[in-house]
Amino acid sequence: MMKKFLLLIREDINRLSQFSEEEIQQDIAEMNSWVEELIKFDSFISGEPLENDYQLVGKQVETDGLFIDSKEGISGYLMIQAESLEQAAAIAEQCPHIIQGKITIEVRPIMEIPQ
Repeated sequence: MMKKFLLLIREDINRLSQFSEEEIQQDIAEMNSWVEELIKFDSFISGEPLENDYQLVGKQVETDGLFIDSKEGISGYLMIQAESLEQAAAIAEQCPHIIQGKITIEVRPIMEIPQ
C-alpha cells in the first residue's frame, strides 16, 4: 500500500538570495525536470518552491534532534507517494540538487488519521 511522504527541501537561504534571475530559472528547470520523472512513475502528488521571506511564530522548542543552521531554511516541499520511508528516501536521493550537493531533503511520513 502506498503512503504519503513530505519532502522538505532545505538549503542555504543566504546563497539563494544572491542568485541571479538566470540561476533561479536554471534551478527551477532542473527541479521541474526531476518532478516530470516522478510524475511518469506515479510518485508525485504536489509541491511548490517557497519564497525566502519567513516569520517564526511561537516558542522555540529545545531539541536534542536535528538543528537547523541559522542560514539554512526550507526553500520548498514536495509530497510524494511511496511504499516505505526507505523507498521515499531513495526517490529523494535522485533529486539533481541532492546529487550536486546543493540541498538536503528531510523525508517525513505523513501520519494517516482514521476517519
